[in-house]
Amino acid sequence: MSVFTITGVQDGRGQNGSVPLRLEIRELQRNPDLLNLYILGLDRLQSVDQKQLLSYYQLSGIHGRPYIPWDQVGPSENGWSNGYCTHTSNLFPTWHRPYLAVYEQALYSIIQKIASEYQDPALRSKYTAAAAKFRIPYWDWAQAVPQGQPVLPAIVSSKTVSVVTTQGAKTTIRNPLYSYKFHPLDPSQLPDRPFSGWSETLRYPDNNSQSRNDLVDRQLQNNRTTLRDGLYTLFTSYNRFDWFSNKAWMPGDGASYNSIESIHDTIHGLTGSGGHMGVVDYSAFDPIFWLHHCMVDRAVAIWQALWPNSWVETHQALTGTFTIAQGDSEGPQSPLTPFHSDSGGKFWTSDMSRSTKTFGYAYPETVDWGLTSQQYLTNVRNTVTRLYSRAAVPPAPLKGSGFLGGIFDGTGDEKPLGKHEHPHGQHHDHGLKEVKEDLTHGVSDLLRKLGLTDKNGEYKEWFANIRVKKYALNRSFFVHIFIGEFDPEPFSWSFEPKLVGSHCVFVNDPGTTECSKCKDDEAKQIQVTASIPLTTTLIDCVKAHELRSLSPEEVEPYLVKNLHWRVTLLDDTHVRREDTPDLKLSVVSVDVKQPESEGIFPTWGDYAVHRIITAGRPAGLGDGDDL
Repeated sequence: MSVFTITGVQDGRGQNGSVPLRLEIRELQRNPDLLNLYILGLDRLQSVDQKQLLSYYQLSGIHGRPYIPWDQVGPSENGWSNGYCTHTSNLFPTWHRPYLAVYEQALYSIIQKIASEYQDPALRSKYTAAAAKFRIPYWDWAQAVPQGQPVLPAIVSSKTVSVVTTQGAKTTIRNPLYSYKFHPLDPSQLPDRPFSGWSETLRYPDNNSQSRNDLVDRQLQNNRTTLRDGLYTLFTSYNRFDWFSNKAWMPGDGASYNSIESIHDTIHGLTGSGGHMGVVDYSAFDPIFWLHHCMVDRAVAIWQALWPNSWVETHQALTGTFTIAQGDSEGPQSPLTPFHSDSGGKFWTSDMSRSTKTFGYAYPETVDWGLTSQQYLTNVRNTVTRLYSRAAVPPAPLKGSGFLGGIFDGTGDEKPLGKHEHPHGQHHDHGLKEVKEDLTHGVSDLLRKLGLTDKNGEYKEWFANIRVKKYALNRSFFVHIFIGEFDPEPFSWSFEPKLVGSHCVFVNDPGTTECSKCKDDEAKQIQVTASIPLTTTLIDCVKAHELRSLSPEEVEPYLVKNLHWRVTLLDDTHVRREDTPDLKLSVVSVDVKQPESEGIFPTWGDYAVHRIITAGRPAGLGDGDDL
């Protein structure tokens, strides 16, 4: 049989082992030529006949609906009626790597063709040079943003965009990052309501089936600190791939409740909120899916650089997919179907996908060429501290980004990315600038000035841990965590000033879909976990003189009175905590010692559970409950 071989994009490799970089979407905007090609390429990809293997529709459909074979990879005997994607699985990060690679490969091919079609020789030369550097961008939803700028990039929420066509004309087109329009919408392939009636992808839809990106951004703004702190905790203390990779509940001491999959789920919920991104089967049709998952892959690559000796371990599959039966062995050599690695029909595996450079790309933080292993590790640690610690600083604001009245106007005023320029506006000598600012002491000084550290330089980090049955409500839902009084109206909860953070349990509806994986999960009572960092909010309480310290003697009675949690569906419908099966909210703390120099991470101690805060409250962890 003839199959499509997934290679990623191999053009652009340097003799020193360098590969082109995937850039943050707002950094890509600084290069108007590259951005122009990206927009034109994505627009053309979305217009490819939906029956074609490398159409946007078919590539998106790999993830969930329409449950049909892709590249001749049929279902396993026990895996019919699912998408191929692996969730609640240690293969979650690695399966999505070749998935992004085939999308990048298809888009790159189209962009090369577009560049060659420019009729003016000068434009053709300029765009051909830009096209050779193209790699798909990511959206960093956890980074600090300049004052007054949205977390949701404006280029994603604008309905139209201005481009320079291959004829050299400047014109305005429908923005392919805003939505995907089905052509046609086939309810027999996408049968679940309301998606069977929506001709384009939507985010936080209103009653008139219009996206409300402004509300999406408000939710993201209200959760950004939680996303940042959660990511920093994963990078600095989760040293086993099993803990880092997926959301399946692993009973223990509460130290591994979070995961990159759990944080990933929350972004799906916040951007979907009743729209396509909030349901597994339909999420990949929204163009923001690819920006989001590229960010998740970047987080995995950064984690790999920090903890290179831990990788995929072998476990039984908790759930099934289109090609994986429940109970099958999943390990580093398991096939990542349906992604063929050669023309003979072999599949990529996690071991084969371990290095991003195999697929022809790196991220700004994972540039390792020209560096010793220790220099590389130190650089990555310093960059994580700069981007995601409490001392994180936003990148330089976009200048000349051209967003005027919601329309991108690529005037050419943007500064192209230089050969050795860091994508956050700083220069580096080896692909990554060694951070000179003493951010480590910035965090330590803050804690010391507030009297939050002891004589050994230790302080306590606090977390609200969430455990719940994956299909507790048979659809995706939020658990919202508050410290302080909040408006009783459920619609307001995502926007509440007293909200610490929201977590989304991201699922399909096993009752209305044909998803056998979902039904298996429901039958097995699969439980999933997440963690909401509380410490930044508690530090604010200290600054406001509501707390005197982060000690249990102070925090426990304060949280007994002020910690609250509520549940809503993604359409803001309130669900009583008592009616959310197996929901358990617990509070844990851990002693953390700040490092005394750069290039070193904090030292994390043992976790302690504080049942007194939640015992006797609806869905609160009490005495005798498993952690």
